[in-house]
Amino acid sequence: MRKNQILKAVIVLQTVCLIALAALVSVKWPSARGDDSQDGPAGGHNAGDRMSRPVAEIGGRTITADELADQLMREHGSSVLRRMLVREAIRLEAEANGISVSERELEEELDEMMSGYGDEEAFYEAMREQLGMSPEEVRADAEERLLLEKIAVRPILITDEEVEAYIRDHPELLEPKTRFTFSWIVTAEQDEAEAVLDRLKKGEPFEEQARIYSIDDYTAEYGGFYGTVEADDPFLDAEVTELAASLAPGEIGGPVEIADGWAVIRLEDREVEERPDDRRLREQVRMQLGLAAAPSLKEVEEALLGKYGARILDDELADRGSAEFRHETGY
Repeated sequence: MRKNQILKAVIVLQTVCLIALAALVSVKWPSARGDDSQDGPAGGHNAGDRMSRPVAEIGGRTITADELADQLMREHGSSVLRRMLVREAIRLEAEANGISVSERELEEELDEMMSGYGDEEAFYEAMREQLGMSPEEVRADAEERLLLEKIAVRPILITDEEVEAYIRDHPELLEPKTRFTFSWIVTAEQDEAEAVLDRLKKGEPFEEQARIYSIDDYTAEYGGFYGTVEADDPFLDAEVTELAASLAPGEIGGPVEIADGWAVIRLEDREVEERPDDRRLREQVRMQLGLAAAPSLKEVEEALLGKYGARILDDELADRGSAEFRHETGY
């Protein structure tokens, strides 16, 4: 799957909006931070000045930070507020039941999220570019998700026998995983792809050809770079992974027919990952079985919101919020 489709994903829009809203609200209502001292003459700028400052313009019209904050609140305020309430409910439930995430568990989870990104630096750079998240925010989000999963499976008993039976029934869990990192150029017609391949064989830069001729807009702007996929990725045409398996790193092949046209690919790297150690494998299977038997994580969130009495206090935000949200929070 493409790199921007992150496994167990981070709550993309809500997280990004939460960061943006927090920044804007802290400026618009600084007293909420106990920051009044900077709003008067001594601070040089009051909150009104900061919120009235222009942030963009188009056709002679200026958009201010105040307008941006109001728009974000209207469009995402209720969902971001729900996210904040869920985070607090998870914290309360974890503290009440002595549930925590160890540093080892967090690091192992982050290692899995990083697989396919080359290295840690590339992973965090992708998180910053795609989601606007700092390394600290990525870690906090991963820890929150692990806590929620532990809360969800706490009442579920999974025996060692069930774990062993699952592993016996899924021998592929014990096999090494092969991953391919590749770039591609996608054209609508086969003859176009063959012409591209011919130019590449004559020494034309792959990235330049991708930007000019590829009809896959997502990868074209990155010089055709697709990312890293597993050899059995169900979301990718089998012809592509079969071609990748036949290539050496740096080698170009194709064209092969895919759902969207014809593809010429360049294999960037091949990685073979050994199976996880026995302890980690059994932990993963136990959690997977527990989550399958437990209510959905959304249902667990809703139950926690009800348990800890979450409700909206701001009438204006409540009016803007969806009926679903008001129902979930009991407001």
